[in-house]
Amino acid sequence: MEVYEFDKSVITYLTKRNILQQYIKAKELLKQEKFTSIHFKKRKPKSAGKYYFRINLKYRAIGVFDGKDFIVTESSDHQY
Repeated sequence: MEVYEFDKSVITYLTKRNILQQYIKAKELLKQEKFTSIHFKKRKPKSAGKYYFRINLKYRAIGVFDGKDFIVTESSDHQY
């Protein structure tokens, strides 16, 4: 499985918050299918087909599957 960003806004968001390196590490764990390490889960409502994984305690990356690859569409602060 490969992991891609939908557009540059994802990287810009992560860079502004100084969490790009943490995202890259979490992305590598996702590629290795170590789902429990990054708390990879299906987002509610489950019928929407969106998933998320943990970048750190505060931030999550949200995306969808495109066949066998995962596309990160956004990053967000899940605590607000």
